[in-house]
Amino acid sequence: MLRIIPGKTDSLKPRWLLAIAIIFFILLLSASAGLIIFDGMFKNRIYPNIFVGDLDLGGKSVEAAKQLVNQRVDKINQHGVILTYKNYQTVITPLIASADGSLAYQIINFHTDQTVAKAYNYGRDGNLLVNLKNKLLALIKKRPLNLTVALNREEIIKILKNNLAAGYEPAQDAQLIVKKLSGDNYEFSITKEKLGKTIDYETAIDQLAVNLANLNSSEISLVTITQYPKILAKDTLNVASQAKELLNLAPLTLTYGKNQWIIDQDLLSQFLALKLNGLTSSENKAADKVRVGLSDDKFKAYLTEQISSKIDKKPIEARFEIKDGRVTEFQNGQDGLALNLELSFAKIEAVLTSTSTIELIVEEQPALTRAGDVNDFGIKEIVGIGRSNFAGSPSNRRHNIAVGANSVNGTLVKPGEEFSLLKVLGEVASSTGYLPELVIKEGKTLPEYGGGLCQVGTTMFRAVIDSGLPVTMRRNHSYRVSYYEPAGTDATIYDPWPDFRFVNDLPTHILIQSKISGDNLSLEFWSAKDGRQVATTSPTIYNIVKPEPTKIIKTLDLEPGEKKCTEHAHNGADAYFDYKVTYADGEIKDKRFSSHYVPWQEVCLLGVAELSPPNGASSETASSTADTPNLTPITN
Repeated sequence: MLRIIPGKTDSLKPRWLLAIAIIFFILLLSASAGLIIFDGMFKNRIYPNIFVGDLDLGGKSVEAAKQLVNQRVDKINQHGVILTYKNYQTVITPLIASADGSLAYQIINFHTDQTVAKAYNYGRDGNLLVNLKNKLLALIKKRPLNLTVALNREEIIKILKNNLAAGYEPAQDAQLIVKKLSGDNYEFSITKEKLGKTIDYETAIDQLAVNLANLNSSEISLVTITQYPKILAKDTLNVASQAKELLNLAPLTLTYGKNQWIIDQDLLSQFLALKLNGLTSSENKAADKVRVGLSDDKFKAYLTEQISSKIDKKPIEARFEIKDGRVTEFQNGQDGLALNLELSFAKIEAVLTSTSTIELIVEEQPALTRAGDVNDFGIKEIVGIGRSNFAGSPSNRRHNIAVGANSVNGTLVKPGEEFSLLKVLGEVASSTGYLPELVIKEGKTLPEYGGGLCQVGTTMFRAVIDSGLPVTMRRNHSYRVSYYEPAGTDATIYDPWPDFRFVNDLPTHILIQSKISGDNLSLEFWSAKDGRQVATTSPTIYNIVKPEPTKIIKTLDLEPGEKKCTEHAHNGADAYFDYKVTYADGEIKDKRFSSHYVPWQEVCLLGVAELSPPNGASSETASSTADTPNLTPITN
């Protein structure tokens, strides 16, 4: 009988599989143990190799990382960024402020908390596999993160244009010149177009944004770009006949209701301008590229100055007060009216050749708040009060506080509605009763409106917290101001941002009542309590940082030797308080309000007979010196 003896290979196969399984299991255990050890080493700390700019945040707690980033941000806030064009320079500082801090706003905002949170969450906020991959990447290579920065581009460009106007020569289109001869006879001629040049502000601001996102405050050089005219003289065929035809349409009559505005030939001749036809390239012929029409700028200016000022009527919001324990209306709500400039102008151009009488387009501006049945609002008691003190305020600031407090007094906030303080305050200008404050801007002291309104914003914030309402937008002041102590309980506002907002999550309306007694402002929130309980901690203030020595800015605007301090020194600090609302059904919502205040040095203007080059600026024992950035020549 033949017997088959199994080979050794078959008997060893299960052993190899077992060995591989054991090795894999050991590796898995080792990797798991390594990750556990790794996570333990970086518990409550940022994983290694996480950078913002050249700052290594790896291994640091969230608080330590914030402090490290804020130290660099504070330097940029204080010294700004130099931008140069040829032989001139200007300095963009993120913060613009008045002497006593009653008016301060930022044109560059650094969101340190958001960035540090992103750094901490790297390797923690994805699914298991994504987190594992990010942790391994953090071990082997540098992971750069950008600081979140918001720039007010419009304001920055305005400052650059004011300081570097010598670099701006706009392109000029070919223009129609209308000259009256006699009677209804007019002569028409065309001026030739010109090339222009302008500083490339947009690219410079893009570079500024990139640099600041990497905590880089290096000097930025601006360059010019060529501007090309859009309307060329060679394309202006038959424009004389077109201009005559339009003038023959006069007089034109613009109407709204019973009101009429007559545009005769002489006035119409001032509005005639060359315009592109707007045809596609396939439709274009040389004779069709340019037509005669109404100048957008000149005609809209006429509509604004002569007509809309007589039509426009701002809506009036209904206002209420508590009287004898009941809500009563003391100001009727009324809808407003507004001339729609764009639609009216487009209509006039469209029908100009077919009719001489044109009805303007006017739109209703509905009031946000109407009275309704005031007895159904459900308002019966105070649910929260905010208080602040403005002792020591100058007269203009006190005046503005009173105007702002009166603007919010009697405001009604519906259930579920988001309240915007900027919207309720409306336009802040001399026309609405406000007085100016002086701020340092472009090396000069210039008047701006809005000083004192942050007293209203701060008091509103405190009333919202006391009422247990959710805050949807709040930003602390850039530096500590005595009017808003204790630190961490303030809220700054400035049009168009930042705003202060909250939501009325009560089941009933909220009525806001303002009161001024001596140096004290209070805002009372009237509604009906729903059983919620509010708890807040006292502010914790830490990381106190002394400001740098006084900064002297030489200027030609003061007499030689005259000194005028435009900004006072303020210590830097961090602050926070905790806010907890426990609702009647047991739900709990809590939030920590954190604030960072920049150390702010005193800034003084010093009158001089002439300005020395910035490179020649010298340091003094108790102060630093710098020439005014306003068109200062640079020499090598």
